[in-house]
Amino acid sequence: MKNRFLKTLALVIVLAVVLSTFASAFAATPIIITGTNGKGDTQSIAHENYAEKLNETGLFDATAMVSSEMGSTDDVLEQAMAGAGVVAATDPARLAAYVPEIGILMMPYMFDSYDEIDSLLETELYQQWKDALYEKGLVLLTNNGITGFRNYVTNKEIVEPADLAGLKIRTMGSAIALNSVNAMGAIATPLNQAEAYNAIQTGVVDGGEWQIPTIYSLRMFEVCKNISRTNHFLLTCSVVCGRAWYDTLTEEQQQVLVELAVQEYGKTKEMVIEYEDKYLEEMEAMGVKITDPDIEAFREATAYLYSDDATTGGVDFLALRDELYAQ
Repeated sequence: MKNRFLKTLALVIVLAVVLSTFASAFAATPIIITGTNGKGDTQSIAHENYAEKLNETGLFDATAMVSSEMGSTDDVLEQAMAGAGVVAATDPARLAAYVPEIGILMMPYMFDSYDEIDSLLETELYQQWKDALYEKGLVLLTNNGITGFRNYVTNKEIVEPADLAGLKIRTMGSAIALNSVNAMGAIATPLNQAEAYNAIQTGVVDGGEWQIPTIYSLRMFEVCKNISRTNHFLLTCSVVCGRAWYDTLTEEQQQVLVELAVQEYGKTKEMVIEYEDKYLEEMEAMGVKITDPDIEAFREATAYLYSDDATTGGVDFLALRDELYAQ
């Protein structure tokens, strides 16, 4: 009787281990989709949609965290490279710290319309940048998210570069962003996005530069009453995760992660076009002045940066621009 009991107990234990292993093998993988833009921003909407679509597959347990809930973009990038299950929304200028060539996508006046990057993911250069980032420990899931053209937000009307003289303007901490804002006449001041509203309100900086949906979602119109549509950068959303974490996924999970990223962030162009008009109308009704400045003057002020090693990381951006346009 005792032996039969022990055999039964052993069988139960073996079955429990097998079932536990089986359940573990098919458990949804936790993942956090992060961003620094506020609720209602088109990029934030894409993060939420991406998480929802990943959850529908049953392969992931995804959560979208926006409004800098996970910290700054650089903080999340560090977590991703350390092996955390996070997807970070960054941009080409930040990725240029790892692969300088990709920074050209964020250069001032590189693009004049959203349609110009429709075929970016199909180019040889894009694949080369993806491969190079992978070697550095980052997986570029997609770069087809349109966040919008960036514009100046201040309490002074900006019509030409001279109007920016002496103004401390919040921008991103990359060399491309800092050098470009300085070239346009301002004093570039890097700050985490979560600190920007208070910094403008208290006079630490005189304004910032963002895309229209982000100006609205961060409620910058409450502390700044002028938007100058300089359209100086086209900010695209570079969606990345860490290689160390990515390589632990099954082949099916990897494929789904990439395909759904391309699908969901690819919808942002139409969203941006729609929300730009809507948000500008609402902000204008709240007393914000919308100015269309002399864009050619800003373009001329930044043209030399394509040959400036401190901005390009030593890459020949003039030749690279021609190659990318051709592809």
